[in-house]
Amino acid sequence: MDLEQVSRDINSKLVKVDGRSDLKIMKRNGSMEDFNVLKIFAAMLNAAKSVYVVSDDLRQNLARIAKQIELHLLEVDAHVVTISMIQALVEDKLLAAGYLHIAEHYISYRLQRDIDRTDYAGKVVVHLKLEQVR
Repeated sequence: MDLEQVSRDINSKLVKVDGRSDLKIMKRNGSMEDFNVLKIFAAMLNAAKSVYVVSDDLRQNLARIAKQIELHLLEVDAHVVTISMIQALVEDKLLAAGYLHIAEHYISYRLQRDIDRTDYAGKVVVHLKLEQVR
C-alpha cells in the first residue's frame, strides 16, 4: 500500500466530530495554515522508514495514530494548534503505541530541525537514544 492509498483510506474513514473540520495550525513564523492530517502521517512514516522496512500493517497503524491525533484535537475543540502541540501529541501517541524507535527518530529529526534554525546550525548534530525502563 502506498502513501496515496493510505491517504485516501484516512480521508475516507475520518470521522468529523460535530461536523467541524476547521482546525488551523500556527506555524513557527506565526502564519496560519489549514490542519492536514496527511502531514502528520507523512512525518511518522518518514521516521518509520528511517528505522524499518515499512509494512502495510505499520502504515495502517501510523494512519490510525494520525487519525487519533486529529480526533483528539477536534474533541477538545481546538481551533488553533501550534506545531509544538502537534509534535508533543505525535511523540506521546507513538510512545503509547510502543513505537519507541520510531518516536526516537521522529524526536531526533524535529530537534535537529529546531537546532538548524539557530546559530548552532551545522555545529550540533542530534543523536538521541530512548530506552524503555522496565
